[in-house]
Amino acid sequence: MKKPLAYSYVRMSTDIQLKGDSLRRQTERSKQYAVEHDLELVEDFRLEDIGVSAFKGDNVSSGALGKFLDAVKAGRIQKGSYLLVESFDRLSRQKLNASVSLFFDITSNGINLVTLSDNQLYKAGEAEFAQLIMSIVVMARANEESEMKSQRLSAAWDAKRRAVGEKKLTGLCPAWLELSEDRKGFHVIDDRAQVVRRIFEDSASGQGSFVITRRLNDSGVPAFGRSTGWVQSYVTKILQARAVLGEFQPHTKQNGRRVPLGDPMPDYYPQIVDEDLFLRAQFARGKRKVEGGGRKGEALRNLFTHLATCGYCGSPMHFLNKGVGPGGGTYLKCSHALRGLNCVPTAWRYQDFERSFFLFVKEIDLAEMFRASSQKSEVLILDERSVALAEKKSELELKRERTYALIDDGAISVEFLTTKLRECEADLASVEQQIADVDRQRREIREQQSISPDELRLLIDQLQKMEGSEAISQRSMLAARLREIVTDLKLEVEGSLPRQDKAAALLDAADIDIQDRNQILDLIEQSDRQAQRYNRSFSVVLADGVSRRVVLKSDDPASFIAEVLVDKDGAISGSDRGMPIGWSDGWDNVFDEPARAE
Repeated sequence: MKKPLAYSYVRMSTDIQLKGDSLRRQTERSKQYAVEHDLELVEDFRLEDIGVSAFKGDNVSSGALGKFLDAVKAGRIQKGSYLLVESFDRLSRQKLNASVSLFFDITSNGINLVTLSDNQLYKAGEAEFAQLIMSIVVMARANEESEMKSQRLSAAWDAKRRAVGEKKLTGLCPAWLELSEDRKGFHVIDDRAQVVRRIFEDSASGQGSFVITRRLNDSGVPAFGRSTGWVQSYVTKILQARAVLGEFQPHTKQNGRRVPLGDPMPDYYPQIVDEDLFLRAQFARGKRKVEGGGRKGEALRNLFTHLATCGYCGSPMHFLNKGVGPGGGTYLKCSHALRGLNCVPTAWRYQDFERSFFLFVKEIDLAEMFRASSQKSEVLILDERSVALAEKKSELELKRERTYALIDDGAISVEFLTTKLRECEADLASVEQQIADVDRQRREIREQQSISPDELRLLIDQLQKMEGSEAISQRSMLAARLREIVTDLKLEVEGSLPRQDKAAALLDAADIDIQDRNQILDLIEQSDRQAQRYNRSFSVVLADGVSRRVVLKSDDPASFIAEVLVDKDGAISGSDRGMPIGWSDGWDNVFDEPARAE
């Protein structure tokens, strides 16, 4: 005859108990009971809740005990099987009604329950009255003990929080700090703090966690703790840690998960990263999440990833590396055409486009990008401040929305939430005023700036000749700045030539004589070639609403045929084939007529 199956349930509220005798004791008792009562102990079915609370019912709602009950009800565990537990308090420490309900849920579904501490068997559906009374008393006592323990722990932590200025809550702290001997403060480990600040600076400049991790390992920077090298997940964790600002966020456990308890405690730790740098790093990380990060090449070659699109079909311009040799080099090509679909297959040599872009999009201040952090000009400092304020504004808006959401909860007083909302609105108004002030200062300074064409050409040469770690740092920072400034960038590799097909289609639809059709198309082509409308061109829209369009000379990326600026109010200025713009009222007409002979 086949032996009944027995399942040993082990629960411990903390991992620390693993180091003691609790696990061995509970396991050995189960084995002994199975042998003595001729049961087959199912040892490959791990029924353990380690570090899971029975006081809040987590072991039933999300733990192994709950999964066991689900399996029983689904028929995957045979009726008549045995559940072996050390005592009732391993099953539940909840209030009496919940504990009794769990007891009947087990026995009424055909499972025999055994408490090993007193060797009691509660048969499925047959528990005696005296047994029930005794089990109820035990379960009530377990809940009372847990309630008292919880109250004592809460009181102890409350007392620690009130005395936080005299003594720190816990000796645990970030890896760049160490607790003082009197437990009243933390000391900064200077070399580690410098590493953390560099991580934030690299992130703010546009480098992702992968690139930063590789730099740390390549440079031989010692990893924190016992690790033999830096890992990407730890760099990301550092970048998310508000502890660098000095904040400490207490947590509590709900349903087995750590959740924040109350507001963060400012000035708990020594601050090692200023708030502006922290916010700029968060802004840059957010941009990479939206636009796509990824592992960058050794020189971060394409600065226009996620920016440059085909002016004909709107597809992204793909960065194409043809290697070395006569036909080699790097190019930008329509990704639609690259897949053999119907679009212009002509490619634009990457270095030529990069040079043209920085020469003619004068809003991109390349000179400032090359200045070291210690030599930052006033305008670059203002640019960084603007980014930090924008991120601060986003944080405050999110905080306001979360506060509004709590009003419907009903668990927090409306008076308290109203006070929080007023504080948030006041902070938002202050940040918005600071943003307006910074924007005004930036405009005033940029209006006074100038750089000679020769100086700009030298800077572009310097940018394109960089190699190694310097290239990664500078080009990462520049790519990040471009994503902040540029909202739209369209490349037309063959100018208006692809639109010739549209003219032919219109004439075909008009059903005119074939000879007249061809004559009209020849005239259009002759006019376009004379006006140099087939030359490559690009148009860019900036975040402040300013637009530029540039038509380049075919044989010289540093020279243009037409350069037109449309300001945010719609006013047009610039030069078209040597003539000042003033006769046109928009993009559609800017390049319609060839320049008349002087």
